[in-house]
Amino acid sequence: MSHTPTEDYMQQIVQRLKTHEFRKRFYPETVKRIWFYETAPKSSITYICETHPAHIRKRDGRLKEDGIGNKEYNEHHQDWEGYDYAYRIRSCYRIKKPIGLEDMRMKYGIGGAPRGMVYVPGKMMEDVKVEEQECIWKED
Repeated sequence: MSHTPTEDYMQQIVQRLKTHEFRKRFYPETVKRIWFYETAPKSSITYICETHPAHIRKRDGRLKEDGIGNKEYNEHHQDWEGYDYAYRIRSCYRIKKPIGLEDMRMKYGIGGAPRGMVYVPGKMMEDVKVEEQECIWKED
């Protein structure tokens, strides 16, 4: 069975091989979780990960090199150009009933497949409580 790039990417987090989510945008400290959308064939929001506040490259220096991408981030590798914010992943939850495109549109008013950062609608957070999902792992 073949995997899509987003499946492989998500599996790196699930298996704790990837310890940080690297982003070009700074998220306010009120953002506590990242909800991950996996592209076709899944085309669903499948996982929720709790994160620490942003590690800002210019302010906070180097990351511990304990995960995929951390060394490249530290060395300013060209593929990490602009990815100045690293969010350490604290936990990983599999959504028991993934949220497909149709539900995103019809139930939650999300226009289409997320292509970057989209805030999770309040109704979605009410309907999909993190603590009721399958905990894959959580930091001590």
